[in-house]
Amino acid sequence: MKKVVQLIFGDIRNVASVAVAVALAWAVAQWLPTASGWVLVAALIAAAFWQAA
Repeated sequence: MKKVVQLIFGDIRNVASVAVAVALAWAVAQWLPTASGWVLVAALIAAAFWQAA
């Protein structure tokens, strides 16, 4: 759980990447509600890779 909190609130880049992921999932939910969860997971995984680089 500590890693999740650190991923979200660690610095401005973390906050921005999570905000983008949530916004993307919300946008997808407008057209395909069942796919929004998968989009959120994929976007958060992409953000984690971006943070590791």
